[in-house]
Amino acid sequence: MPEEIDKYTEEEGDSAILEVNHLDDEEFLTHCQEQLQDAKDFLENHLAPHRSDAIDVYHQKEYGDEEQGRSQYVDSTLRDTVNSILPSLLKIFTSSERVLEFMPRQPEDEPFALQATDYVRHCLNESNFYNVLHDAMKDALVVGSGFVKYFYEYAQDVEGYSYTGLDDDTLAALMQDDQIEISSIDSRPIASGSDMSPEEMPMIHDIEVKRRSNKGKFRLECIPPEEILFNRRSTGFGDPSTDLIAHRKVVTVSDLVSLGFEKEDFIDYAGDNYDLDNQQESYARRPQLHGKEGVAYQEASKKLIWTELWIKCDYDLDDFTEIRRVCIVGPNFDKILMNEPVNDFPFVHFTPYREPHDVQGAGLFDILRDVQKTKTQVMRGMLDSLSLSIFPRMSFIDGQVSVSDLMNVECGALVRMRSEGAVKPLTVPYLGAQGESLLNYFSEVTENRTGISKASLGLDPSSLMSSSPIAVSGTLSAAQLKIEYIARNFAETALKPLYQGILKLIVQHQDRETMIRLRNEWIPMNPAAWDTGYDVMINVALGGGDENLRMQALQIIAAKQEEIIKLVGPDNPLVNVQQYSNTLRKMTELSGFKNSEEFFKDPSKEPPRQPEPEKPSQEEMQMQMMQMQVELAKGQLELDQMRLQLDEEKAQTDAALKSVEIETDAQLKLQELGAKYNQSIDTTQLRGMIETNRELIRQQGLLEAAKINKRGE
Repeated sequence: MPEEIDKYTEEEGDSAILEVNHLDDEEFLTHCQEQLQDAKDFLENHLAPHRSDAIDVYHQKEYGDEEQGRSQYVDSTLRDTVNSILPSLLKIFTSSERVLEFMPRQPEDEPFALQATDYVRHCLNESNFYNVLHDAMKDALVVGSGFVKYFYEYAQDVEGYSYTGLDDDTLAALMQDDQIEISSIDSRPIASGSDMSPEEMPMIHDIEVKRRSNKGKFRLECIPPEEILFNRRSTGFGDPSTDLIAHRKVVTVSDLVSLGFEKEDFIDYAGDNYDLDNQQESYARRPQLHGKEGVAYQEASKKLIWTELWIKCDYDLDDFTEIRRVCIVGPNFDKILMNEPVNDFPFVHFTPYREPHDVQGAGLFDILRDVQKTKTQVMRGMLDSLSLSIFPRMSFIDGQVSVSDLMNVECGALVRMRSEGAVKPLTVPYLGAQGESLLNYFSEVTENRTGISKASLGLDPSSLMSSSPIAVSGTLSAAQLKIEYIARNFAETALKPLYQGILKLIVQHQDRETMIRLRNEWIPMNPAAWDTGYDVMINVALGGGDENLRMQALQIIAAKQEEIIKLVGPDNPLVNVQQYSNTLRKMTELSGFKNSEEFFKDPSKEPPRQPEPEKPSQEEMQMQMMQMQVELAKGQLELDQMRLQLDEEKAQTDAALKSVEIETDAQLKLQELGAKYNQSIDTTQLRGMIETNRELIRQQGLLEAAKINKRGE
């Protein structure tokens, strides 16, 4: 029965009661248990046996029909094919920075969409994207399914530190930190020669502390297929048919404490050797997991089964389903520790060959297991035939041959016989020729199904040289097409929703500007301004040939662009500088260099050039020439006036200097006369002589000035 959880009473004239209901906790737990048990049965009875067989075939495990004394050979077709396709797929999604990119919905969103593309790629690289992608793709190629989980985790981080020789003030300041927890403290008095009592003597302290902090970080994990539960009616992750996805795994008490859960809420479900009920897949992948582990000597190391469930249901009883994240502990889904609403299922599913209306697609095991089985039988027969040809069975006359000598197959060993011809080999013809033709046939079958051959891998030069260029190109293109088909399935069903999901997490949890390093420069990013509904464009070409063909095509395009720009100029209706730059940078990325801006600039990021001034008309040029002539005439007049002024000032300066020179000379002569005749000079008479000289100098200066003025006129 539904349980009433909240009542809000408002008094605005008439009383009104707003009731908010949800499923009863016990009823909700029962519903989750039923759904989880059905998904668990589907995994154990349908999916797990098929996947474990695929893993056994990949690891070349014996089939179980081997006979003693016969060949035990197991073919490696599945392993070889997976290891041949996987490098090409990884190169498609890791060699270029924008295999997937966000597309703006409005013109003003274009710079934000570009930022979102770069930032999501940055977050993926910071989350060990290559290893996660490698493991998920390999799981998908082998068993048909690879699962990746993405989430933003707030986990408690604990770091230990030790400090020695702290005084009382430092210790008190350290203890005021809320994130600090003192594990141990050792206090001792400072050695001093004073007469202070032990109570008065200052102390020093040696302490060990733990610093606890809650850190949020983006996480990306490749989940083993045996840990994922989903309902059998699902046709694909994210489809409306998906009602349940769960991640069930073994964790420790310490793991749940770091996530913020109280130990008292789940410690009753912890034990020493808890494990998932069905480990068929895990044992096939890692046989060393068989066996019993040691007993955990600490409570924090004890294990328990942890189920993180995303379930779609009408929890609020409003006739609309919603997605809820439910954390459950216990081997039988015993207790709910958390129940909260969420927006999406945080999982993506990799499958190389999609099956319509079925979430579980096909892997290379499904299309190659009969080939590997048959090639194994053929090779075993050929090896047995070869062995019987080299070491044939013997027939002998009983009592005429030493049987112990006959059983000794050492080279040069003697066989004792009572009569000649007592031992005869049973000749068995070697049938290797028939077997080789059969192996070649199944190699062609493998090539037709997967597109992988020696020619496509570049391992058979003779086949390439013996064929025409058109035939070689067709062979390589057909092989590349099948690999790109798998790549397109991965991009559409897994990477596209992964990009969209990560963008939603970034916008939700990172609402402030941050600085990241992209292409050797620090760029500010503000996810709060982004739209979570950007479309994702996938740049994985189908049937476009290999990289050499694309490089040749780009070279032809670049040559044509250069020709047009040379003939018509950069401002032409066909090609601009931006388009030419795009071609060059694409060629650089295709060559294996991720940062194309190290070689070619992006014109769109350069500041706009100032417009060139318009050329004046002929009349404007004539007016400018006349104005320049007037300005030159004015300048010449001012120059002449300056010259006259300078001449006048020079004349005045020369006159003053002459006056001082005369006056000084007169004083010197008087002093000489006085010294010569030992007589004093009449100063009154001397002043008169000087005044006379000054008047003469003044008159001379007036004459010089008149001459200058006359020259100026």
